[in-house]
Amino acid sequence: MQVASITLAVPPGSARPLGVPHAPSSVFVGRDGETRALLDLFAPGGGTARRGRVALVTGPAGVGKSEPLLQAAHGAYRRGWFPGGVLSIDLRGYATDLPPLTPGEALGRLLHRLGLPLDAVPEHAEDRAAAYRDRAVLVLLDNARDSAQVRPLLPPDGCAALTASRHRLPALDDVHRLELTALPPEQSCELFLAAAHPEKGTGRSAALPHARRIAAHCGRLPLALRVAAARVREEPAEVLAEFASWLDDEGNRLLELDDGERAVTVSFRASYDRLDDGQRLLFALCGLHPGTRLDIRVVAALADLPARDVRRGIRELRDAHLVDTDGARRYRLHDLLHAYARTRAHEDLAEETVSAALDRLIDCYLCTADCADLAVAPGRYRLPHNVARTPHSTPDVAGREAALAGFADELPQLTAFVRTSAAGSDPSRCWILADAMRGFFFHAKAWDAWLETLQVTLDAATGAGEPRVQGILHNSMGVALIELGRSQEAARHYDEARARFELAGDAHGMAASVENRAWVYQYAGDHGAALADHQQALDVYRALGARRITALVQRGMALAEMELGRYEEAAAHLTEALDMFLALGLGLELDAAMALNGLGEGRSKAGDVESARRYFLRGLRRSRACGSPFEEARARDGLGGVLAATDPRRAARGAPLAACAVALPVPALPTRRRSPRPVVRTGTSFREPGGFSRRGYTNRESWAMGRLSACGDQVTAMSSYVF
Repeated sequence: MQVASITLAVPPGSARPLGVPHAPSSVFVGRDGETRALLDLFAPGGGTARRGRVALVTGPAGVGKSEPLLQAAHGAYRRGWFPGGVLSIDLRGYATDLPPLTPGEALGRLLHRLGLPLDAVPEHAEDRAAAYRDRAVLVLLDNARDSAQVRPLLPPDGCAALTASRHRLPALDDVHRLELTALPPEQSCELFLAAAHPEKGTGRSAALPHARRIAAHCGRLPLALRVAAARVREEPAEVLAEFASWLDDEGNRLLELDDGERAVTVSFRASYDRLDDGQRLLFALCGLHPGTRLDIRVVAALADLPARDVRRGIRELRDAHLVDTDGARRYRLHDLLHAYARTRAHEDLAEETVSAALDRLIDCYLCTADCADLAVAPGRYRLPHNVARTPHSTPDVAGREAALAGFADELPQLTAFVRTSAAGSDPSRCWILADAMRGFFFHAKAWDAWLETLQVTLDAATGAGEPRVQGILHNSMGVALIELGRSQEAARHYDEARARFELAGDAHGMAASVENRAWVYQYAGDHGAALADHQQALDVYRALGARRITALVQRGMALAEMELGRYEEAAAHLTEALDMFLALGLGLELDAAMALNGLGEGRSKAGDVESARRYFLRGLRRSRACGSPFEEARARDGLGGVLAATDPRRAARGAPLAACAVALPVPALPTRRRSPRPVVRTGTSFREPGGFSRRGYTNRESWAMGRLSACGDQVTAMSSYVF
């Protein structure tokens, strides 16, 4: 919206009528606070004279900057705060059909409106400014392009100015700055309804659900909301529903936001055309990113520039309100601006430029995910791949917690990019990126998001005819499903994985699917079947020389053997596994702690309580060293059991080392929707209070393995599966 100049009566005492803005819109929603702030600035005695009472309202195209200016100007006019009158002028800084006004031209027009004959207007801009400043007026300067255009037009103390611009105009000092953003969700919906259905009634009520959807698609941008409202004004709810469905198509959304006289793209284009070549290129490249939030490293990869140079360019786009900050190293594009940037990229840039930028973006994300995954899940098997080009800036991952936080922060971008790359010319990037996210998904317990990502990736791998990749993805789906308590579905995916690995001739993958299927039997209490699968996987891993995974399988075998009463065989497998964990020197403290606690449980069941005590004490030290709360509780619980067997009276009094029952918060399976309940040890089985015992789980690790992530100890849980 741009301010027009017309003549109205002014308060008594004015020498002559002055140009003032037309009446503000009757549909004014969501900017009351901003309007009050502007009026407070101009109120007599407001204490703002030191800043010259100059307000600068900025924001992106279509955010509705002019309307608060109109509302404030008319409010000040009605109160008689400016006896010299009110002046307004459109500086045409972003007009599409006319050049911007020069300061001299603007001053000449303002002086003429103040009553100076055209032939008396001074020739030079400096002289015009001196004459202009002799009046006590409120000046509205709309659609300003830059600080140089505005500065000569600002009145002296005693007067006031309201300025609106799409640019932040950082060179203007001593101004009161007010930055507008998109409306809140409820107010954006209210604005749309007020414009589309001016008369309140049943029609507006019926339109409400569709209005919320339309407002969201408009990015809560007032211009887009008003254009959308014009498209469906006074129409029934069915028409709004159809229009909302048209806006669902992100690729055509901007085309729909055109009412024949106003178009969101025209407004955006005016801002885009004011950029220089480098700024336009950077803005368009940002549109290639699948999400609206961009890290500085991502922009550097897209632009193929050092982060320092990119930060300067992004700052210029931010000053133009084409991007916004979202933290120290992050930036955000409004949804509609992001769509417009993508349009500009595909229409204005050469195809090879777009392709090269996307390749660099993929490499950036792969490098970032790889670095984080190595900290989250060191030692697990990964799909081999090469990063074609190392990004200008690589992530600094300071430990596992930082890596997990980074993954969580980037998750929307990562999942969006998986979908984008799945439909691209090289879908292998899709499953390589998804593979790097496996550890995070498991740790975050983001099962639904993981399954969705896996399905997208599996479809891409199936279409590309990649049986080995399909096997890996089926294996991961099985892990996610078993954590959700959907064991039978998990078993089907493990069987599918084995078939795909067999087709690909991948013995390692076949063994992984068999080993994971063993846990399905283990959870069901069929320990004989579980042991058979463990043994089959063990033979393959030994032949392949996969030492760590061999030790993991041996640990699983020991659990099944203990359930079957084969304690000596279990001890032999656990001892061999422990020796291998310690010999590998890969920082496998957690694996060692799990093996030690398993040895303690086996010795305890065999009646060798002294050996059990020694193993549990070693397990306690290892679990503390690796930060596993579950394994520490498991060791303390085992020590409590030893104490109960050797000194019942001391145990009954509550020995400081460990109680006879150790409580852990284990939520029920998702399908049962029960509140978290503690689990206590009773002899050699583990029961929930009230007597409920889960069938088949008489060993603590076997019973709890599928629920460890719910205990907040995803590290331990992850060490039980072969990914």
